[in-house]
Amino acid sequence: MALNRIFKTTAFRLSAIYLVVIFAASIVVGTYMGWRTNALLTQQLVETISAEVKGLAEQYREGGSARLANRVASRSRRPGNSLYFFGNHTGQKIAGNLNRIPNELTNSKGGAQFKYVWQQDETQITRNAVGIPFHVGGNLVLIVGRDIEDQLSFINATRNMFFIGLALLAAFGLGAGLWVSRNLLNRISTITTTSKAIMAGDLSERIPQNGSGDELDRLSMNLNTMLARIESLMSGLREVTDNIAHDLKTPINRIRLSAEEALRDKSNPEEQSATLAHIIDEADHLIKTFNALLKIARLEAGADSEQKDKVDLYQVIEEVTELYEPVIEEANMSLIVTANEHLSIMADRQLISQAIANLVDNAIKYSADDELNGTNEISGDQYKSPLNETADTNAPAPQKTNRKTIEIGLERFGEKVKVFVADKGAGISPQNRARVFDRFVRLEDSRSRPGSGLGLSMVAAIVQAYNGAIALKDNNPGLRIVLSFPLHQTASS
Repeated sequence: MALNRIFKTTAFRLSAIYLVVIFAASIVVGTYMGWRTNALLTQQLVETISAEVKGLAEQYREGGSARLANRVASRSRRPGNSLYFFGNHTGQKIAGNLNRIPNELTNSKGGAQFKYVWQQDETQITRNAVGIPFHVGGNLVLIVGRDIEDQLSFINATRNMFFIGLALLAAFGLGAGLWVSRNLLNRISTITTTSKAIMAGDLSERIPQNGSGDELDRLSMNLNTMLARIESLMSGLREVTDNIAHDLKTPINRIRLSAEEALRDKSNPEEQSATLAHIIDEADHLIKTFNALLKIARLEAGADSEQKDKVDLYQVIEEVTELYEPVIEEANMSLIVTANEHLSIMADRQLISQAIANLVDNAIKYSADDELNGTNEISGDQYKSPLNETADTNAPAPQKTNRKTIEIGLERFGEKVKVFVADKGAGISPQNRARVFDRFVRLEDSRSRPGSGLGLSMVAAIVQAYNGAIALKDNNPGLRIVLSFPLHQTASS
């Protein structure tokens, strides 16, 4: 059963295909090399025989048949693989170590391969040879040949070694395919098991990695990153659902009670009109809250981040400070702007303006309130802002006797642009800084104030949508919020 699963894997099939291709290519290459080797050796042998035939023909022209017979007889007695026959066409031998004219050379003019009988002790062995006939003159013929049995044995041995090596290669290739398929199947089975656990509802499961850094490890790492993102989104969805049920229940109940009161008391039209106006205000607040939730969801999904244009942050800061100067002056505070360079990013201008406006709203609120001590939740929905959809239009700006400062700055750090908003309020304790980015999170000191707790969540979603980062730091006293974005490099810079 296990082997059957291995045979069905893609890795084994690919290994088998590669093995077949290599096997076929090796056969073709080996056959060609054997044929070329044999042809080369045969050509060299024929050239050697032809040269010897020319030399013996020269001896015949100089000394006649007697001298040729002596030369052939002398060479026939030498040990080696040379073969000679000198005689007439009827097969009568004059000299040589061949007893007859081979049948293969009877009608041959350019030479051919033939078989002859070699006497070894009392044993006769049939061997292969190559010979060239030469008609000396009259009725005489000279045949010069070479024994090629050793050459054929060498070629056969080479061929056998090649096929044995090919068989070993096939065996090792098949074994390697099985080993690779088994390892791959085990890792795929691990991924499948983890996937089943995740599909069953356990989003905390992660695919194990072996640290090899191969494609399966990279795939596992990407899947784990995706699973972590899905788990975070699902956890956020559950938290948002719980927070909606908890935080929106009170205003909905207030709307219901106000509506019931308006229905019961019909004798006082003015009071009824005021109650209906209060219901409308509460409904508007709920609509703004849901709009903020929708905007955050769209930003986190990347729907709104596709609209990008060149945004001059210096101009955005100028616009925001111009809008908030009356509010800051009314709160008996002062504004310091430390931006003297036009730095641009690629983003949506309205969203970036809204993010900076939310931070300025927070700075005004928590710097202007004398009653706040300790940690505070930041939500950019307390003051009315033309750029902030979640702003609470009913929150008054308290008067202050001491003028506190709010600082807005724009700086460049290498390939990054940083925008910061600093106040002199109570600040946020380090253990609560990570929490304030979550939706509907309101720290205990802020729960008595109007607001939905979506201001900083909106800022974080906008920053992340444009590959930026947000950091909360101490301002001693107060809080410094720093937004960083990739700098847009123009062609001239």
